[in-house]
Order: sequence, then C-alpha cells, then structure tokens
Amino acid sequence: MKSFVTDDMIMLLAGRDAALLCGVTSRVWRVWHKMGYTPMPVKIGKMLFWKHRELEAWIDAGCPRREKWVYREKKTK
Repeated sequence: MKSFVTDDMIMLLAGRDAALLCGVTSRVWRVWHKMGYTPMPVKIGKMLFWKHRELEAWIDAGCPRREKWVYREKKTK
C-alpha cells in the first residue's frame, strides 16, 4: 500500500489503495476519476493521491459526483 503522511497527518492513498477502500478495481477507480465520480485528488509530481479521511466522508455521504461533493474536514484538537 502506497501511502504518505503529510505535516498535518492526513493520510494520502494512491489510486489502487483508494479503489481497495471503495471496494472496486483500480481500473474502475481510474474510470470513475476520469468521469468525475471521485473526489479531487492531490497531485504530487506525476502521481495522484486521495485523502483517506475525505474518502471515508465521501463514502458515508453516498459517493456523490465530484461537482456535488463538498468536503469539510472536522477539526481535531
């Protein structure tokens, strides 16, 4: 599993790991991304990553299309 932890401790998932989290294949995930079904990824170099917390919130919200999705991260102390 390719993952990174940023300074603010948000775990980033590569496409194949995001697909696993959502229960689909990497190919389906890529198609969903190109069609605008997934949240916006974070681009680092040439690679795309998705925020783990955002994906969990997106799933809990019923996986809305990107144009309808608004992520509001919960502040933790």
